[in-house]
Amino acid sequence: MNWTVEEVRHADQVGALEAAVNAYDKIDVKLGHVAVGQNDYAVYEGDTLVGYMMLFPYLPNEYEVNALVHPDYRKQGVFTALFEAAKQDAKQNGCEAFTFVIDRKSKDGKAVIDHLGAAYQFSEYNLVLKKAELFLKPTEVSLREATEADRPLIIETLSEAFGDPVDVTENIYQQIDTPDRVTYIGEVDGRPVGIIRALLAGDDAGSIHAFGVKADEQGKGYGTKMLKQMVQQLFRMGRTKLELDVETENKAALEIYKRAGFAENGGYEFYLLKL
Repeated sequence: MNWTVEEVRHADQVGALEAAVNAYDKIDVKLGHVAVGQNDYAVYEGDTLVGYMMLFPYLPNEYEVNALVHPDYRKQGVFTALFEAAKQDAKQNGCEAFTFVIDRKSKDGKAVIDHLGAAYQFSEYNLVLKKAELFLKPTEVSLREATEADRPLIIETLSEAFGDPVDVTENIYQQIDTPDRVTYIGEVDGRPVGIIRALLAGDDAGSIHAFGVKADEQGKGYGTKMLKQMVQQLFRMGRTKLELDVETENKAALEIYKRAGFAENGGYEFYLLKL
């Protein structure tokens, strides 16, 4: 069947498709619905959204890709139509590769990746908060909300923490510098030691990310204290459903998250496909 690729008609249709996919595949995919309408593609059967693909240009020449196809419309060319349209646009904009994000429990997702011949890159755990310490004793680490003047500090700190070049960090940060996120600076005696951010979703959820401690401040316990305080701050905002992702090979970070009350809740695999 020949499918027409178009823009998403209504943002809530993506949520409905996401729910159908999660229920059928027994997974927990969560796309950034705030970004619907930006770098994304849709396929409809009548008024029903049956296929959706979102591109996240975290690098000028490499885009992250998330895709959803309704269970009743798989193996009918929906994904291929989305992929070909997205690939054509991406290549025209200088993109050289797609990084696909697949829930590790998604058999159909892995089958698509195998068919495309994409190469495995790395995996991440998804962790959710199971136990929060809401009455923290005062520590030497405090959090303050970041301002626009902190942007150079934020870029420098995240570049150090994740080992990426400053220009790469700047590009990624620019893509995720949206109004639905909060950013805090961790300080010790007024000295900045780290950065921590959260994406706010719905009325009561938050996804912690871009969390890093400056290279010369690591190994002092600041990371755990910053994270616990971030949890407390988000609870004050009514955000009690908290999660975060961490690379499976990052054992040090994983231990910090577990000490702060987070537990594994699944995970994702990342695959690279040269265009």
